[in-house]
Amino acid sequence: MTTPRPWVEAFAPATVSNLGPGFDCLGLALRSLGDRVRARRSDTPGVSLVEVTGDDGKLPRDETNTAAVAAKQLLDAYAPKEAGVELTLAKGLPLGSGLGSSGASAVAAAVAVDAALSLSLPAAVLVDAARAAEAVACGAAHPDNVAPAVVGGIVLIPSLSPLRLVSLPVPRDLWLSVYTPGCSVPTAEARAVLPDAVPLSATVTQAARLAQLVHALHQNDLPLLGEAIADDIVEPARAGLIPGYLDAKAACLEAGALACSISGAGPTTFALSDRQERADALLEILEESFTLAGVPGRGVVEQVGPGARITSEPLH
Repeated sequence: MTTPRPWVEAFAPATVSNLGPGFDCLGLALRSLGDRVRARRSDTPGVSLVEVTGDDGKLPRDETNTAAVAAKQLLDAYAPKEAGVELTLAKGLPLGSGLGSSGASAVAAAVAVDAALSLSLPAAVLVDAARAAEAVACGAAHPDNVAPAVVGGIVLIPSLSPLRLVSLPVPRDLWLSVYTPGCSVPTAEARAVLPDAVPLSATVTQAARLAQLVHALHQNDLPLLGEAIADDIVEPARAGLIPGYLDAKAACLEAGALACSISGAGPTTFALSDRQERADALLEILEESFTLAGVPGRGVVEQVGPGARITSEPLH
């Protein structure tokens, strides 16, 4: 009787992306929320997704699942002589939430397959595999979710060809109040409402804010960082897709938040603060605002965290 090959489990964190002026090029990893994927070698060629839990049956169980897409990218490019891999996916993130749910599945799968097949691939390769999965999920191979999910921290992606990842300083006293209202905004829908053309003046302002944001992180200047988390291009187009968002933002800013904006495509909303006590109070404000808007959901107080990691025992 053949002994089953061991499973390798990887965890990939939720992400907050776009970050004001950083549309499609800036994101951060959260500490506690995320998805888990197990992978193991298989004698059957290709990728087999044998189990998905935590999604209420909504995700595909075939090769179009982002976990399977990322795994196949690595298998085809870096282990073509391997027979194949089996995967299981445990969703810890809500779908269509703006927390990088599809990206977390893809990254966890890429990291698990990399370890299960002893490939030892660099971070950029894992990011590219997960980006390919994002293209299948939402039609755009954007890196702002998957890059921080792989490497952790706050990540700027200034170039896609070649892919370049820049890890930015993380202020120790930066706290995030992260709230996901009880509604869904599919990424494809959120991208469809974006403007086709942007005035030159708005582009200049956006570029200046992104530069200010990077500078503020290097200076550990949280008030300056808060000023930079502003967006006159993407946020106005998407705000109407999230019931109660504008009222929630106004309430958070009035209560002393450094900034408040939409995470990714939404509807998750985040507020920044410089201490945990204020972050707790801001989370209560977000809860109240979205409940009044008829879309109560769930929230958490978080800090910036590390990237994807193996959570099972090492293979021998």
